[in-house]
Amino acid sequence: MSELFVEFICEEIPARMQKDAIRHMAAFLSSALVENGFIDKHSKNPPKRAISPTHMAVGISELVKKQEDRIIEKRGPKVGAPQQAIDGFCKSSGITFDALTQRQTDKGAFYFAEIHEQGKHLEDVLLDIIYSLVAEFPWPKSQRWGTSRLSWVRPLHKINVNLDGDLLEGSVDLGGGMHIPFTNTGYGHSFYHSDGFQIAGFDNYVDIMRVSHVLVDVDERKNTILKMANDIAHAKGLRLRDDAGLLEEVCGLVEWPNVLCGRIDETFMNLPDEVLVTSMRVHQKYFALENENGDIAPYFLAVANRKSDIQTDSLIIKGNERVLRARLSDALFFWQTDQNKSLKEYREKLGSITFYKGLGQVSQKVDRMERLAALIASFIPECSEADAFQAAGLSKSDLVTGMVAEFPELQGVMGGYYASAQSVPNAQAIAIRDHYRPQGGFDKMPETAEGVAVSMADKIDTLVGFFGINVKPTGSKDPFALRRAALGILRMMDEFSISLPLDEVFTQAAHLHGFDQFDDDLAPFITDRLKVRLKDTGLAFGVISAAIIDADIHNLQMQIEKVKAISRMLETDAGTKLLEAWRRASNILSAEAKKQNKNNSISLADRSVEDISIKVDLFRLPAEKALFNATKALPDEVGENQNEIYETIQKFGAVYKPITDFFESVIVNDDDQQIRQNRLNLLALICAKIRIIADFEKIEK
Repeated sequence: MSELFVEFICEEIPARMQKDAIRHMAAFLSSALVENGFIDKHSKNPPKRAISPTHMAVGISELVKKQEDRIIEKRGPKVGAPQQAIDGFCKSSGITFDALTQRQTDKGAFYFAEIHEQGKHLEDVLLDIIYSLVAEFPWPKSQRWGTSRLSWVRPLHKINVNLDGDLLEGSVDLGGGMHIPFTNTGYGHSFYHSDGFQIAGFDNYVDIMRVSHVLVDVDERKNTILKMANDIAHAKGLRLRDDAGLLEEVCGLVEWPNVLCGRIDETFMNLPDEVLVTSMRVHQKYFALENENGDIAPYFLAVANRKSDIQTDSLIIKGNERVLRARLSDALFFWQTDQNKSLKEYREKLGSITFYKGLGQVSQKVDRMERLAALIASFIPECSEADAFQAAGLSKSDLVTGMVAEFPELQGVMGGYYASAQSVPNAQAIAIRDHYRPQGGFDKMPETAEGVAVSMADKIDTLVGFFGINVKPTGSKDPFALRRAALGILRMMDEFSISLPLDEVFTQAAHLHGFDQFDDDLAPFITDRLKVRLKDTGLAFGVISAAIIDADIHNLQMQIEKVKAISRMLETDAGTKLLEAWRRASNILSAEAKKQNKNNSISLADRSVEDISIKVDLFRLPAEKALFNATKALPDEVGENQNEIYETIQKFGAVYKPITDFFESVIVNDDDQQIRQNRLNLLALICAKIRIIADFEKIEK
């Protein structure tokens, strides 16, 4: 068995591209080697991967050195074909006429050639694989340099290819007279190691790179940063503020991390925490420290890409403190200047900002949000319609402030701070601050009922507007985050148990936009998102599909509670037996439908409760009457509040026993045609009743 090592050395790869790049490199090499027969497709030995800003390396082991020989069977002309055609086939196959065989097929007798093909050696195939990898690498953005015609993320300097510890001879033609020969020489940190080293395999490479001050293992680099940062925080009696996104980004910027601690000038500590953190995070990639109360401490952590040295570290810290001081001076200026005007004055400037072509200005969006927020507030217990209305009217005012122009990430947050500074009622200030929440599946939720109302108003206005002008998500493309907006609405409805008639609210939103009605695709879009939302909470997709009524958005909270209640019921012994009994009844009705439904009439299995006739006088056994009475006693609707829903589902769960007793003591296919039909009708009745709560057909066995 052989081991392959491939490394690309180039200028700094953007941090956001590194994860996908190394994943593609490993997958491409692995799949190409599998396709060519050098790796068993069932191999459980995945490629080893390593990446840093300037190095990408993959190691693949358990490779066979040579493909197996094989015999390829090739069909030629039909027996009796012109000799010229037969001679041409022999020539192209590299055999004589005597080596041909004749074989009978369903289309007649044909000549066949059996060609012995020798397996290729790994070395002979690798050159083309690596060239294809380089030439077809799917970088999101790439560039050309010098006279080369190859596009790469950054100038590519070296390609190391090592097979079983030895250099694989070859090169990649970059075009324009430029080429890169394969080498077998690794290089460490460019600041400290100009001399190369011989590569002897992946594990050896990782170890020597570590000694050469490059951590090519992403997890090792990330853990090193975290440990150093936590050690510094602990030494100061503080803690590191969690920021997984920043850690991921910084990990892609350095190869030998050295975490350094700087101090924030006390002049800036009166700025809101979010301003301090955003100033440090966005522009400087600094980590924040906080005290035990969660307040920002007057320190920051910078990650340098070099060895620790007291004198150099001191210079780096001073330089970073100077840069941060300039950044925070700008932030302090915006903080003080922005407060010279009220949010109402800023609102007047929103007419100069286009929300989206066809959807008016931001000022018009705010007008719509006011009406929607007040309407939504009327459905939320203990929610002030007046506060929701006022908060919605001021929610977008901070878009025209200097702070948000500099830091767009602080939309809403700054509005909340400015509202508090201007003595806007607290309920309104918090709602302004929170109205963008939640922005993802795990984002914080609004803290108040008024915040929920304004957040929903914003998201509903956006959804109805974009669908109304036919700008909708397609496949994986959703540039305006409409799926996220829908999930945000559903999260709030679910987690705060809000019974909101979305169809009525959507209709009002459509009228405010000037549409006759909301788009037909919007309701199914919402119920599809609801299914995704519930599936993400751990509920079985079959149960979700069975219980959710597609495109019915009048009372989604009732549907959510129904899914949860049915899921809980089906996890019990009674629920399992009910599902089994329903399947048996459904199978009998389906078989009967195939026999009788020759004129395409509605089969028994699809009839509603009102369309099914039962003749009590035809009952011959107690189990028939017991099942009929139990079925008639079942509710005709689920109910709308949580207690009613759970009570109703429990009643359906309990009906498993009369169904089971029916099958144990009653023969459906009685000799008497009337009795037989009556029993089939009884099974159809129980199936129709069960469809009131869910379509069990959608639950997989």
